[in-house]
Amino acid sequence: MTLRFLGALSFLALLPAGLAAQSSALVDDGTFTISRKGAPVGREAFRIVRVPAPGGQVFRGSGTTVIEDRRYTTVLGTDSTGMPVSYEARLTHEGKSLRIEGRGRPGRFSVLSTTTGGESAREYVLQNGALLMEDEVFLHFFFVPLAAASSRVTVIVPRGAQQGVFALASLGPETVEIAGIKVPGRRFSLSSDGVSRDVWVDALGRLLKVSIPERELVALRDDPPR
Repeated sequence: MTLRFLGALSFLALLPAGLAAQSSALVDDGTFTISRKGAPVGREAFRIVRVPAPGGQVFRGSGTTVIEDRRYTTVLGTDSTGMPVSYEARLTHEGKSLRIEGRGRPGRFSVLSTTTGGESAREYVLQNGALLMEDEVFLHFFFVPLAAASSRVTVIVPRGAQQGVFALASLGPETVEIAGIKVPGRRFSLSSDGVSRDVWVDALGRLLKVSIPERELVALRDDPPR
């Protein structure tokens, strides 16, 4: 069975008619400048909303990321702990396109990847603290603090068809300078086998900065959250 009906089963579609439009709340939106070794290489525009759903609230993060000659459009739905429940993504690079569709059910997350060469499917086991992340899609790091109740989290990387366990730590308060303004923030770190990914958020959980030292990438918000 394919996942082509994912859109019809997205978590927003599971809500009663009109509920999402009436009750959705904007959590964060903004733009990042993406730099490698201090030189700009791309930009990302993103938006995070929260809507009520049976059993609790759900988040929907959407955005467009352009890095050099690669372009991503993604929509990620999660529960209140950041665990993925739905995912749609498209990557275009050098005239080629990759489409990824994912959906969750209790304890499992299924992913279908489609290219001009065919399709491949994979199912991941979801445990407490699971996150879905792509290294070049920075809005996904919004969900890291949501999982901070766990010191170890499973991280799914759909584009690389990978799954691993990372240590998750809150490193405490740290100020981030954005457009010449010092913004109070809190730093979190995901690490595994010496590889780290750091994310800074403000007191309301809004993204400020993301750093991936292994890839020498930094995404810094263009303007402070309002």
